[in-house]
This record gives sequence, C-alpha cells and structure tokens, in this order.
Amino acid sequence: MKIHKIIALVFVSTFLFSCNFFTDSSPNRVFELIGLNANKIPSSYERVFKEYYQQKQNGTLQALADDQKSMRSSTCVEAVNFFYGNTFKEDIKKIHNLSKTDETKPIIEAAIDMFEYAQEIQTNDFPKIAKMIDDGKTQEEVNQAAQQLDNTKGAEVDKKYKKVMELLLPYADKHGVEYKKF
Repeated sequence: MKIHKIIALVFVSTFLFSCNFFTDSSPNRVFELIGLNANKIPSSYERVFKEYYQQKQNGTLQALADDQKSMRSSTCVEAVNFFYGNTFKEDIKKIHNLSKTDETKPIIEAAIDMFEYAQEIQTNDFPKIAKMIDDGKTQEEVNQAAQQLDNTKGAEVDKKYKKVMELLLPYADKHGVEYKKF
C-alpha cells in the first residue's frame, strides 16, 4: 500500500511541476514582467545624463554606502553603476523562467533580446559617459556623447521595444489583461 502512495505522490508532483503549477506564467504575469519592466528603459539617454551632469554640479550625486542601508556622496560613475548597473538582471532571470508556449515563446525571446541589449548599454556605455562627467568634460561634450548613444543604440532599443509591444499587446488583449496606454 505504501508503494502505491509513493507512486501517486511522485505522479502528482511531476504533473504539478510540469504544468508550472508552482510558477505563475499567466498572461498577467507575462505582461507584468515584460510590459511593465520595459518602462525602466530610459526613453532619452541625453535626459539621463543632463540630470547626472546637474547633480555633479550641485554636489548631490549619491550611491549606496558600505552599510548597505544609507546613501553617501559619490562620483558619477558610482552613481550610474548603483542606479543602472543591474537594472534588468533579475527581470531577465524571471522572464527566462516563464513558461514558453507557442504563443508566449516569441514574446519571451523578443523581451530577453531587448532587456539584455538595454542592460548591456547601461552596464558598458553609461559608465563611459558618467566618467566624462567625473573628468570635468563640458555639458556640451556630455550631451553630444549621450545624443550619439540615443541615435545609435537608443534607436536600436526603440526597435526592439516596438517589436516586443507588437507581440505583447495583442497577447494581453486576447487574454483580457487590463493595462493603460500612455
């Protein structure tokens, strides 16, 4: 009799895990992880760095202190790394863990491509422009570098974002996910 209970328990456990019972891959969750987190991608790198330039001039740049509880004065590179260095790391992991169906697979793949590209920009390109600020470059030089980033990689992020939304919004509509367009 014990063997039948063990077999039944193994069968039920296998069934529940294979159906992703313990992970939420509902249309709402797919939309939340992809659509809402896409809002973290800056729409203008020039605007981001104008703000950082101003903070440098005002002496208000901050990053997390060693105690991991408070903020401290920082360089622009430290502030950028703190605020943007790992923006999408956890989101990408969670998106990878979504259940891939014929319907969600293209959405998930496009989202991962977009978030990984945005993360690469924020990890590699943002500190370069922040260093310009720390090195005392003029606002015009910083703006020019940020505009260049907007015009090249920013334009590519916009294409990737558009592709994601062209897949995600019809999926959300089909499954009754409520959202607001701005």
